Amino acid sequence: MNGPLSGIRILDISRAIAGPYGTMLLADLGAEVIHIETPEGDISRFRGGPKYKGESFHYLSWNRNKKDIVLDFSTKTGKQAFLDLVKVSDIVWDNFRPGSMKRLGFDYETLKEINSRIISVSISGYGQAGPFANRPAFDVAILGHAGVLSVTGEPDGTPVRPGIPMADMGGAIFAAIGALSALYGRECTGQGRKVEISMQDACISMLAYYFCQYFITGEVPKPLDHSGHIFSIPYGIYRTKNGYIAIGPSWPKVAEVIGMGDLVDDPRFKDWAARDRNRVEFNRILEEQLLKADTEEWIGRFEAADVPAGAIKNIAEVAIDPQVLYNRMILTLAHPMGGEIKLVGNPVKMDGLSEEDYTAPPILNQHEHEILSGLLGYSEEKIELLKQEEKRRREERSAQIRTHW
Repeated sequence: MNGPLSGIRILDISRAIAGPYGTMLLADLGAEVIHIETPEGDISRFRGGPKYKGESFHYLSWNRNKKDIVLDFSTKTGKQAFLDLVKVSDIVWDNFRPGSMKRLGFDYETLKEINSRIISVSISGYGQAGPFANRPAFDVAILGHAGVLSVTGEPDGTPVRPGIPMADMGGAIFAAIGALSALYGRECTGQGRKVEISMQDACISMLAYYFCQYFITGEVPKPLDHSGHIFSIPYGIYRTKNGYIAIGPSWPKVAEVIGMGDLVDDPRFKDWAARDRNRVEFNRILEEQLLKADTEEWIGRFEAADVPAGAIKNIAEVAIDPQVLYNRMILTLAHPMGGEIKLVGNPVKMDGLSEEDYTAPPILNQHEHEILSGLLGYSEEKIELLKQEEKRRREERSAQIRTHW
């Protein structure tokens, strides 16, 4: 497909979310992403939950605009096919445990001997080295370790996991930034480089002002009532007559909008420090007023006063929101097994990009012939040899499992 990254080829051997989400964003921008799977298929294809044509919603969410091929790295031909692809590619992208790429023979030092321009992007939980590098990593565990969960939920309550996989997706986005930076650097030097991203570091980066507050004051940040903000009051989620409303930085305008202009001169709320000391009382008074009208009425009033505010919409409501549709953030794509699926679009918009060129997430091994024969020039005999080796290894693994049980 067309886009600013047209001509860039990425070998994506990652799994789950943190890896595939990042390569999907780059595929949307025109990169040719070859998703390489084991003969058994990426576990994301088979996760529980709703499925379309047998494909899990989990897999479908992160893998559009990619090509797909099966390579068994435990076979000589499968490993060689991957290394042949490295010769004609720009980026190798993984999210394996530290040390896994070296054990496979795919570490950056090896890859750059094959292709000096190759860029290796590795996403890990805690880093490629260090005291916790080999810990098993998962989104919620990273959120706890990095401090994110210490500032979620209500005061003195149980920490609350964010509704989105913040560590996974944050790691993916930073990895995409790293990859783009490395590509630009290569234009200047002609050489590739190694890019390392940890989900832990991504979370800490996104907690920047919490850390800065702590370094300045020595006070440990804690969850705030009403989904509050450390330096803006009012800020957060409040009840209305028929639901909830989210209000952004708005003082002193909000006092006039709710008909309580006298709060501006109230000694308890005259400045940020006073409102912070009396945060609970301030939010109680504000919510008492907001309970007197519906959310929609308040949003109209706040918009007229240029105060940022929004309703708390559910996913079904957002999916038909006129601004969301105008921004082309809901895609309808033809699936290779028939019918159409809807997916979320890419927030990056620029001239020359068109969602009309998007393709649905590929089925397992969909592009085998195109990649092996068309790209690498493999003969039919060589392709058949690769497939036979894969079959033998698969049968050996199955026999080992039966023997074990």
